[in-house]
Amino acid sequence: MYMSTNGETDLEIKSLEDLPKFKQLMEHLKMKINKSQLARDLGVDRRTIDKYLKGFVPKRTRKKTSKIDEYYETIAALLSEDSKQ
Repeated sequence: MYMSTNGETDLEIKSLEDLPKFKQLMEHLKMKINKSQLARDLGVDRRTIDKYLKGFVPKRTRKKTSKIDEYYETIAALLSEDSKQ
């Protein structure tokens, strides 16, 4: 979706991260946001659009260790060339 106003502001919405800026602009212009049209343009659900307009920020990384991390040394020793198997 691409929106142009008569001022110096051009705003192109390419992803969900652009929605908070779009919300500020629409509130300033006292216009309503068509969430259904945004959802169709971005290929997501309208409830997702609503969530991002309210300021949702997804977590970037997960800090989760692997279940075999504690056994890494044992596995490496068993798979090494020095191991007799």
